[in-house]
Amino acid sequence: MPFQACHDVSYPRRRESRLGNSSGRAAARTVYDSLIYVIPMGFLRAGFPPPRERHVSSMKGLISLLLVLGCCLLSAETVTIKEFEHQIWQLTNLERAKYQLQPLAYDEGLADLARIHSRNMRKGKFFAHKDKSGDMVGDRKNKYYPQLIVSSIGENLARFSNSARIHTPAEIVEGWMNSPEHKKNILDKDWTHLGVGVVNYADVLFATQNFATSLVKLETPLRKSYSRKKQTELRFKYISPRASTDLNAVLIFPDKKYKYYVNESYFSLGTMPVSLNWEDEATFKVELNFPAGKGKYTLGFGFNGAYFEEGIKLRVK
Repeated sequence: MPFQACHDVSYPRRRESRLGNSSGRAAARTVYDSLIYVIPMGFLRAGFPPPRERHVSSMKGLISLLLVLGCCLLSAETVTIKEFEHQIWQLTNLERAKYQLQPLAYDEGLADLARIHSRNMRKGKFFAHKDKSGDMVGDRKNKYYPQLIVSSIGENLARFSNSARIHTPAEIVEGWMNSPEHKKNILDKDWTHLGVGVVNYADVLFATQNFATSLVKLETPLRKSYSRKKQTELRFKYISPRASTDLNAVLIFPDKKYKYYVNESYFSLGTMPVSLNWEDEATFKVELNFPAGKGKYTLGFGFNGAYFEEGIKLRVK
């Protein structure tokens, strides 16, 4: 089929392209798709509301198909789905190494997120970043993986149809690298983590890569609600390559006009700074009070006085 490309310009904080090409083999079809979703950033100011500003980021068991690590059938090795996914991750890091880029850490939560989308595409018989619920990759992360706080998240998709039912991780990564938009995702210097989700059905294979520029990961289980009369303690893992001394946190109130007095002279409107209590170089906890009463709070994280508006959602009664 002819090569096609188009860009989504409907959402100013999202960049999307759709591409397709032929693998050049009979009875085989390959389609690719890529996406980057950028989280907006806020700035904490004393005495007036934080303005919204876009954050600019360079931003079990054997399967029925024969998934092989080798490109030659005579030396083909049948592997599990998880091994196949990990091989895609390793090959992705090999491509990054060719450009002197840091390797991406593997994140099982992002892999689960990728599997969910691959599975939904297979069951729903569609191929797109937007799922049948209308969710994009950032929406799915907030729904299924709210513990991970990121500054940006991206996605590469691939769909293979092969009557021989033979696929290799190398052909998937090679296909992405041969597409400018997918290559750009793979070689984005700001990504820190990657998860891969592969699902197959009959002779069709779906592969999803979820990239993230990660800040912190919540280790304390989230509750459905919290009491405004009790202090809440949450523990986090710091997973960003940036210096931990740059990290800061802010609690965003349900009432954006609520004044929180830092001292007698200064107040912040709709937010309050949160202290980070470090237990070691990679683990810290926060102790939260909810001075604005009932409602939906957000615990946001950022660097050097700024914070990303998408954070840990806390419902307070």
